[in-house]
Amino acid sequence: MSTVSTFLYYGAPFMPTGRENNWLIDAVSRPPEIIMNFRTVAMKVTVTNLRGGNIHPRLDDMGFEKLLIPTQVDQRALSDRLASSVEEYQIETGALLLSLTSADAVLFFDATLRGVDTHTPLAQDVRSAHLRVHVDQNPTSALARAANLGGPKRRFRRFQIINVWRPLVESVRNFPLGLCDYRSVDLSADLVSTRLNFPPSLKDRENYSLKFNPKHRWYYWESLSPDEVIIFKCYDSASRDLALVNGETDQGLIDVAGLCPHTAFFNESGPTKGRLRTSLEVRALLFYE
Repeated sequence: MSTVSTFLYYGAPFMPTGRENNWLIDAVSRPPEIIMNFRTVAMKVTVTNLRGGNIHPRLDDMGFEKLLIPTQVDQRALSDRLASSVEEYQIETGALLLSLTSADAVLFFDATLRGVDTHTPLAQDVRSAHLRVHVDQNPTSALARAANLGGPKRRFRRFQIINVWRPLVESVRNFPLGLCDYRSVDLSADLVSTRLNFPPSLKDRENYSLKFNPKHRWYYWESLSPDEVIIFKCYDSASRDLALVNGETDQGLIDVAGLCPHTAFFNESGPTKGRLRTSLEVRALLFYE
């Protein structure tokens, strides 16, 4: 398998003895400035290309996996964010997630279009590739999502938040999605809960930043195509070791991946001009009754 040597952007306190339980990203106080009370540090790491290799990640062990699942929805309509196409895609993706898991219900709460194009400015509702190592949820924000979206009458024994990531129209030429093997993360030392002071439209108020750990194992798929989709965990309430590190009991829990750190990254050996990536990610709550 081939590898890429690249920089990934981790979090770090401003001072060696700085607090690591009160990190904040503030996008509201002085827009468009983003204020952070911690540093972002570039760390050189090796990212392994899984294309054609003998490593086959699974959602419950490494926290992510890739599937060859062409979409039947018009991809150009999706890239234009047509509401009817997004709804159709969520219905299709919900059926996929139910077929892959033993979940009883799937509810979507987010659809984010990202792009990198050096020739054409991004539309206002298209975000650029996110170049910071993070996890979309922490236990606090995940539980809030489940309670708010599921409603007071929903009863469940387990829930997951899954991100479904797909290129649109063309294969990814650069800024691919890098994913970290859950088993290489020291949950008690590497994860830092981070408060998010974001506009009301972005409803999550906490996630995880990550501190650098040389033991992290990073992977990607070269030239991911629109017929392929990556699914990865933002949170799994059934993960025993994730519960234990958060001070919960492990009664009834199982040994499965609880989350998946991820980031986009720049491949120095890849193209640098033109449309380098267009991707759609949808996040879903999966309830197990």
